[in-house]
Amino acid sequence: MAAPLNLDIPQPQQSRSMRTQQVLIDAGRAILRDTPWEAVSIAMIAQKAERSVGVFYQRFGSKEDFLTVLINLWLAEGYARVEEEREPSSPLAVIERNLNALYERIRTNRYFWRAALQRAMDDPASWEPFRQLGTAIRQKFADELGAGLGRPLDAAERHRLDLASQVFNSVINNALLNDPGPLRIDQPEFLPTIKQIFLTVAALDL
Repeated sequence: MAAPLNLDIPQPQQSRSMRTQQVLIDAGRAILRDTPWEAVSIAMIAQKAERSVGVFYQRFGSKEDFLTVLINLWLAEGYARVEEEREPSSPLAVIERNLNALYERIRTNRYFWRAALQRAMDDPASWEPFRQLGTAIRQKFADELGAGLGRPLDAAERHRLDLASQVFNSVINNALLNDPGPLRIDQPEFLPTIKQIFLTVAALDL
């Protein structure tokens, strides 16, 4: 499923041009694993990709357009995860798998995620594609839990699951944006603590 964002960037026709575009994208993503978006420059991306700044502008136009491309890729990868077929598991195993995957994906891409959150603060409409992806993820989560339980979740259970997911996401997002403490996202107790909060809010009969 394609990501629900579109950006009018030149589509390379030659394999060499396609490789150049991909190398720049890979370089930007790698830099964002360690560097806040506001500290990233086009020159840094071009240097890491071993390409010129001019080549970057030919492919992406601007730093903000480049971020939109990264957002498109994130969304597309998210939908691909939703569509993955998984073996049926116990409800607790389903919860563990889903929460671990979400936490690790955001933690390892924290500066990209923070850039997307900050963009949404300036332009709330830009968050709509993420909201749509979140809806699809929660539906898949509920379906997997239902398979583990041997029955679909009822309306009250689904509501609590959605609320627990919202709390889980909100704690992570607040830790990335504001770092209020006392727990910080890299501390060993961070994930176990928010998992327990999730289970308390979801209140599922497992």
